[in-house]
Amino acid sequence: MDILPALFFTLAGWLLGGFINGIVGFGAALVAMPIVALGLDMRQAVPTCGLMVLALNVQMAWSYRSRLNPSGVGAIFLGGLPGAICGAFILRYFPEAWLKAGLGALLAAYAIWGLCGAQPHARRLAAGWGALAGFLSTSLGTTFGFNGPPLAVYLSLRGGTQQEIKAALGAFFIVSCLFIVAAHGLSGLYSRQALVLAAAALPAVSLGGWLGIHISGRFRENVFRRLFFLMILAMGMNMLRASMTSG
Repeated sequence: MDILPALFFTLAGWLLGGFINGIVGFGAALVAMPIVALGLDMRQAVPTCGLMVLALNVQMAWSYRSRLNPSGVGAIFLGGLPGAICGAFILRYFPEAWLKAGLGALLAAYAIWGLCGAQPHARRLAAGWGALAGFLSTSLGTTFGFNGPPLAVYLSLRGGTQQEIKAALGAFFIVSCLFIVAAHGLSGLYSRQALVLAAAALPAVSLGGWLGIHISGRFRENVFRRLFFLMILAMGMNMLRASMTSG
């Protein structure tokens, strides 16, 4: 691994990812991973991602701690462990081209869902839906490095103000990320290079998150979300292209 390009893309990806996460409450890994993957292979990028997302969401949960409603955390725990085990198995034994194709397809599908203007109505949700969100979140996070979409959809269905949803996203992501980081560690995925890159990227992702949180009130949410989903769609399509050209 050439350390300088890896370091550059890691810092750039997590600075931008932290900034986006601070504004909308999720999406750090969705934005950062396609950039980080330009300098790292997936088995280096994904474990680094798990550590970055955990640190970022500790920051998010702390910033919105006064708005936190902890109901549903237990259900996330229930689904998180089997999801992490499933994701670690896929990451360890599936070819990298398949991982890139899967990541690209999921990014594109999620972006199209957002661009279609899906706005679910708030409702009471059974605990099973939280467990399913936890399973999907940890399996996606362990395999591809991002755990946001299932929890974001679950919380949008549950309802709440923007600050309440951000607080819940931060807290729920901490639960999901703990399973993801543990699964990566038990699978032997944390190399010395991955830990060095994570330590170097921590100030960048924290700075990006802080900036995003502090300017988030200045954006019209509907306009920003459309730009956000368009960017994610472009990144997803680029990952699909990369998977087709990789050997």
